[in-house]
Amino acid sequence: MPDFPIARTIRRTIVRDGLQLFEAAYRPHARLAEHEHDSPFFTYVLRGEYLEHMGRCARHCRRGAVILHHQREVHSNAVGPYGTVSLNVEIPEELWCELTSDVVRKQYLVGPVLSGDVEWAAFAVWREFHHDDDASTLGLGESVALLFAQLMKSHARGSFEPHRRLDRCIEYLYSHNSEMPTLAQVARVADVHPMHLAKLFRKRFGYSMGEWLRRQRIAWACDQLSRGTETISAIAFAAGFADHAHFTRTFHRVTGSTPRWYRNHSRGTSPRIPEQTLQSLGQHPSPA
Repeated sequence: MPDFPIARTIRRTIVRDGLQLFEAAYRPHARLAEHEHDSPFFTYVLRGEYLEHMGRCARHCRRGAVILHHQREVHSNAVGPYGTVSLNVEIPEELWCELTSDVVRKQYLVGPVLSGDVEWAAFAVWREFHHDDDASTLGLGESVALLFAQLMKSHARGSFEPHRRLDRCIEYLYSHNSEMPTLAQVARVADVHPMHLAKLFRKRFGYSMGEWLRRQRIAWACDQLSRGTETISAIAFAAGFADHAHFTRTFHRVTGSTPRWYRNHSRGTSPRIPEQTLQSLGQHPSPA
């Protein structure tokens, strides 16, 4: 299995009850040749982006993306121009089979780039990853289980399946994210009655279009916090929030953390662990 210490820095690594987690920063334009992992794992992209190739398939993995991999899945990575940071969680095969018993049968869930509410479930894993108390083993196991529960819940709602009218609605909301579209405007785009659209949307996502828009704005703010130089207040205003306090309350409700905590940890202001130190301790995180 190839290893490229120059291409990355391991910020933190822990092992809890069979789970091996590590946070890694990869330099801009780094390339990782084809490699595989001994265990099934998932990746949560914390900053930047990269292109992952698996055979003839390619997937563009941006900040906020969650990607599940089977064990021994051969893939290569090409990091984007601004570098990338990711949390990688390797899971014992027995636990993986237990967690994915209702997911793996739907093969498109393992491999494709996932987002939406799955991102916030992965965020909870990352947040627990940075806890150092004696409850972290239980907390990590629980957060990983809840991530897979969210996968099954999203699948049951049809969140990963195409829906012509709702997809048209989502595309419109994405392109008008900084505006304040009305229900009537979105309904005209989707070519459906406003009341019916509201019911369809809530059935698929579990909440209103207004809440969906707020979560998209928080996701956009996460990207700015992880790599931008603007103040938190400036990002809050640009994201469409009335003030810093409103932004902070919404951010905490969606992510479970404050914007400042997220900015500090996504940028790696916590101590980093050189790979030489990891190797001397007998810990060898695989390339993601």
